Amino acid sequence: MKKIIKNIKIDNIIMIFIGILAPWSILFATPQLHIGYWGQVEGMITFNHFVSALVALLLIRIGIIEKEVRQYFVHPVVLLPLLIGIYSLISAFFQMLPVLSLYGSPQLGQGAFGYFSLSLLTVLYLYLLKFTKFKYYFLLNIIIICLVITVGSFYPVFTGVVISFFGFNDWLAIYYVALMIYLLILVKNINLFINKELLGFILFLFLGPLFWKIDNNSSIALWIIISFAWIYWFIISYFKINIKIFNKFIFNPIFFTFIPILLSLVMVLSSFILWDGKTDMTNEISDKWGHLATLVARGSIVRVLFDHLDSIKSLLFGFGWGSISELLLKSFTPEVFYQINTGNRVHFHTHNELFEHIFSIGLVGGFLYVLYIYNIFKCSFKLTISYSFLWLIYFCIGAFWFQWISNISIQAMLAAFLININFKPIKYVYWYKFSKLFNSIYFYSGYLLIVAIFLFYGAYIGLYTAIDHQGNYRANSLIANAKESKLTGNCSKGFYDFGKGGMQFSQKFNGFNNYYKDQVMIYGFLNDSDYDVLEWNLCASDNIINKKQASLELINVHINTLSMLSVLPGKYGVDSRIRMKPYIDLWEDKVKFFLSYAPKRVDQAIPLISYYLKNANDIGVKNICNYIEINNVYQGFCDLAMGSIYLKEGNMKKGMMLIERANNMGVLDSEHVDRETSEELKKLLKNYKY
Repeated sequence: MKKIIKNIKIDNIIMIFIGILAPWSILFATPQLHIGYWGQVEGMITFNHFVSALVALLLIRIGIIEKEVRQYFVHPVVLLPLLIGIYSLISAFFQMLPVLSLYGSPQLGQGAFGYFSLSLLTVLYLYLLKFTKFKYYFLLNIIIICLVITVGSFYPVFTGVVISFFGFNDWLAIYYVALMIYLLILVKNINLFINKELLGFILFLFLGPLFWKIDNNSSIALWIIISFAWIYWFIISYFKINIKIFNKFIFNPIFFTFIPILLSLVMVLSSFILWDGKTDMTNEISDKWGHLATLVARGSIVRVLFDHLDSIKSLLFGFGWGSISELLLKSFTPEVFYQINTGNRVHFHTHNELFEHIFSIGLVGGFLYVLYIYNIFKCSFKLTISYSFLWLIYFCIGAFWFQWISNISIQAMLAAFLININFKPIKYVYWYKFSKLFNSIYFYSGYLLIVAIFLFYGAYIGLYTAIDHQGNYRANSLIANAKESKLTGNCSKGFYDFGKGGMQFSQKFNGFNNYYKDQVMIYGFLNDSDYDVLEWNLCASDNIINKKQASLELINVHINTLSMLSVLPGKYGVDSRIRMKPYIDLWEDKVKFFLSYAPKRVDQAIPLISYYLKNANDIGVKNICNYIEINNVYQGFCDLAMGSIYLKEGNMKKGMMLIERANNMGVLDSEHVDRETSEELKKLLKNYKY
């Protein structure tokens, strides 16, 4: 027995260390600690999953001794993230890339692993908060973190630590709100000469200048609106104004839960009102409506994605975590290109937590997320209105920004503090069954062991992919891979990511594609190694695509590279097409495969049609155009190409009918058809008699 108690003490020391260290995962955003392609985040993901797995193992022994710890998992604030994690697992089995669906975007880390982690870390902090003195250690810890990340974001010269999340500072808003919630929780039990509700409001007011400093306009707007709501609450409370509709229906958990939902709907509605759905109106909206342009831009993302919720499967299970960029790529038509484009990638998140959950894990997942918010408010309203207002701005920020992996430990700590203040079993539907399950030492131990293994797996695949990227990113390593591939005939080295879609590889491939094009178009020179590396990239991506482990993003880059090669001028263009002929011959297969998942993206067939016409491959034109026609998607250039082929074959009637259809659909008036050709075809149509 003494040995067990001694081991428990050692476990406590380790858990305290993890509890203090976990929020510091944000330091992986510093260049010195970057690993992987998206170095700001990939290290955080690995670290978070690894320490969460350790927590799961430590909780096994602690929970066997202390029954109360087992009951922590039954509390809704702990149980709901667990259920979201389980439902994410179920959803993943229905997705094109199951491992990506579990892991989530490598730029965020939000996924099944992340939700199991949130549940475990909440229990970790709930357990540690039994020891009162640690509350103050954690406060000091979060104050130092906020100080370091603020200085690192704005004044890195003082610390030598640069902290950046893809060039944005909006994420700091979450940390500032968390700090204020934490401060309010700690001062609640301290005897002060100031009203605690007033103190909460004063802490809230400090957020305004902080939001202004990070230039987060959405947070500033929310801060102003909630400030007025809070002042109104003070007025009716001080004067004891009994307005039932406000007291009963406004200042309660249900209404506060509804507010982030309402903001989400307003965001989408703004897109329907202010965006025509066809052109880039960002500058126009900015000039006329100012900061509303940000609201419209984010609403546009969700609006475009609505088209994909067209089946029972998508409504129930969504499309998996990390799928937003894939869905937007399917919708990347010329009409929406400029509105949702972010450079060489589309957005990797909806910028709205509610819709992110709906598109990732369906309506069920969205409902579980809303239930989580409701239970946070339910706990906070039992304590004080101040907690509720601070949590309100926390979740409202999630209507315009996103949670990412470094926030998990912070959110878990805040949630644990909230339920620790007055921890009591909350009776709900199926509470008894869940309570009975976790009371069982066998179930409890088995569950945590499985989750620990699962999280170790998540940490491993993240670390392996990140390190593999770093070892195959520089020019010398790419050349070495290409040479080895030529000798062995195996081009699979250097890109394995356990079926996450080759997201990182697609970025490297896209970068090399641009470099290759510039070498010819700008500098007029290619090395032999350039040919070798391009061939290796095509071979590697072809390998992933054939195994059906490729993301649409990687397939898109593969097709774009072939399109680039088809029009590359001069001797280098000819030589490139000769050397890459095996992959150019498979171009049509890749386009068809891509269109099978993204039927709207018929624009990707245009370079192939042009290439076939240039090489007098009429059969190829007919094959790809008939494939598009069968899938009930209109491609105007197919009408023109097929029309010219039929005219050449002497089938005047069919040829002219296709050209006339193209004219009626506005193809001849588009900027993609030169004026002279357009006028000649219109003249031909005018003079032709059926």
